[in-house]
Amino acid sequence: MRKLGIVMLLTIVGACNSTKNKENTTPKEMVSENPDRVYFKAIGTEPFWGVEISNNQIKYTTPEDPEGILFPPTKPVRVMDANIKTYQSKSKAGEIKITITYGKCSDGMSDMEHDYSVTVALKKAGEAAFKDLRGCGNYIVDYRLHDIWALEEMEGQKISDSDFNKRPFMEIKAREATFGGVAGCNRMFGKLFSEQELLRFTNVGLTRMACDKMANEAKFIKALESSTAYEIKNNRLYLSNPDGLKLVFKKVD
Repeated sequence: MRKLGIVMLLTIVGACNSTKNKENTTPKEMVSENPDRVYFKAIGTEPFWGVEISNNQIKYTTPEDPEGILFPPTKPVRVMDANIKTYQSKSKAGEIKITITYGKCSDGMSDMEHDYSVTVALKKAGEAAFKDLRGCGNYIVDYRLHDIWALEEMEGQKISDSDFNKRPFMEIKAREATFGGVAGCNRMFGKLFSEQELLRFTNVGLTRMACDKMANEAKFIKALESSTAYEIKNNRLYLSNPDGLKLVFKKVD
């Protein structure tokens, strides 16, 4: 019975993945094929259900109805001083309310760990009351970030090779939500925290070599850690925060 449940669960979660990757893919590792479409996925058990949120629509599915129920897109309502968002939408098919809360979550069937708890209140057309569902979910890391990026600008200033012992670069692995590279002298590594248009570089670690241009390395790491938003255009990655543009990287092969 447990094996059958896991198969059904993976069917919901893996709908947008290729057959080649489906067997070895977990929800946290999934990368959206189109960054303008699905940016959050959630799953639930007992009963089995799935939710996909995109810029185009909100889609609710079950194993019995893989085509799902569609709702128009909506902006989330955010809770002050907490990482909680609520999406509420109506259509001819019914009404849905989705609440996403940051915090570790287990789906109870596959032993997969997720970063968000999800509650869904669903009322189909013709039904008198909402049905409450619980599950887990993750934001989908933009696949376009998956590449190697070399630093071009820092705090509004063009940089040259002479500004660092080695020009900073980083390799972002979208599936694993991790990054690594060189910060100018030391090797660096860390994790990505992604929520739709938000991108944070967290858990940054460095080796401990000493070089003669450490001040610029420290400035670079500070700018990287303070970045909260990103934009990709013309083969460049722009990292910024409310204070302005912090870093510009160029895509390298």
